[in-house]
Amino acid sequence: MERRVKPGAYPLAHSLMVMAVLLFTTPAQAQDSEFSAPLWTALRKTEIAGSVMYFQRNRERYRVDEDRFGSNLHHSTLQSEIHISTPYVLNNTLGLEVGFFGTTDLGNGAGAPDHEISFFPWQNPWSADWSKRDASSGVSLYRAHLKAQNITEQGRWWGKLGYFQPEGPGVLGVNWSLMPGTFSGAEGGFEHGPLSVAGAYVTRYKAPWYRHTYRFLDSEQRDTSNLWSLGARYTLATGLTAEAAYGEAPGYLRSAHLKFKYDRDGRYASYQLYVMGDRASSGANDLYAGSGKAWQHYLAFSQAFAPYTFKAEFTHTRAPTSSTGHVGYFAYRLSGWYGGVKGAYEPWWDNRSDWNHNRESAAFVSLSRALGDWGLPGASIGVSAARGWGGRVYGVSETLKERAWSIDLGYRLSSGVLKDASFSLHYTRYDNGTHLPSWIGYKNLFQDERDVKVLVVIPWQG
Repeated sequence: MERRVKPGAYPLAHSLMVMAVLLFTTPAQAQDSEFSAPLWTALRKTEIAGSVMYFQRNRERYRVDEDRFGSNLHHSTLQSEIHISTPYVLNNTLGLEVGFFGTTDLGNGAGAPDHEISFFPWQNPWSADWSKRDASSGVSLYRAHLKAQNITEQGRWWGKLGYFQPEGPGVLGVNWSLMPGTFSGAEGGFEHGPLSVAGAYVTRYKAPWYRHTYRFLDSEQRDTSNLWSLGARYTLATGLTAEAAYGEAPGYLRSAHLKFKYDRDGRYASYQLYVMGDRASSGANDLYAGSGKAWQHYLAFSQAFAPYTFKAEFTHTRAPTSSTGHVGYFAYRLSGWYGGVKGAYEPWWDNRSDWNHNRESAAFVSLSRALGDWGLPGASIGVSAARGWGGRVYGVSETLKERAWSIDLGYRLSSGVLKDASFSLHYTRYDNGTHLPSWIGYKNLFQDERDVKVLVVIPWQG
């Protein structure tokens, strides 16, 4: 019988809290023990930090049936977070990380629940109720894990158990809004000189626009097995890095990547290959045609020459389709559902589209400038543009062409009571070259947009 998704009740987090209380109240209960004094001294160095964030967005999207732009998102949202991090104690071996965030809409003029800063008014990605018009306010636990390490002459062993964001090399990553998504499970690794290896085994996940964790489901909304990932990274003093990783949702999806990077003296260059594969040959879980594999090539280059920074990036995607049931685009995640889980995927251009449909090539360029020499320390300005071409999917005669351009303004305080507080303004104009309605034909594509985002962040340190 099919198992349905139930809201998570943070069972791991509850266990971690109990363990933490037992561990970290020991100094108060054992003042005479020989290790209580240094333990208590170490715990006094616990770091408590957080931030208050204000986010405002006004996004208009073209409506093909009405031949006009209409409001798609129009909201202002207040969010705050707190993060507690203990040092490693008990002979530098154990510690604790805990983090919460809360969010509320101050206004929502478009009546849209899916703006990804506050919470969806439903429990998980598989139970959406689009009759609801407003996002939900609330508080969520985004981090609660025990951390462990053992440093020897051979290297450093480390591990996490609980609610965490992946740290080591691997295929698992998290969605981001203003805060990160969260996995439930365990991760561990080993570091020795230039070599770093890691593995993860996770049982649940939540994107940051959900309050509770949920199980992994396949495209037929049936439970899949827990996810696992293995990865290795080798970093040389010359600035060269190589990484390889592989992971699976057993019986459903598998993913892998290769990443080669050079980063030194203000210059960065990278080639990355991402690969996905499904395990089904028919039905809803058959996501890609032919061999069931999809892949994407990614090239990146950037050069800093003060006060300017230049970037150029390129992607080419193959997500084979031979029926309308195939997804037709490349999404590097061990789930066919947006928000169901996320992969360790690096390309992101902040120009609205994901630029990832079958046979699509896309290019991105940006130029930013720090304005300190103009008497505006902490201020910056930037422009960027992206263009995609050649996309083809089954059942659609139009070849995809899309383009976008953006302007960014930023300012960060470098001193005073509000040191490190920042302000940013981002405007994007996106053009879809097809005449298709949003999400029709090209399943990960919407119509023309005009998008304005304002973000104010005020960090604090305890």
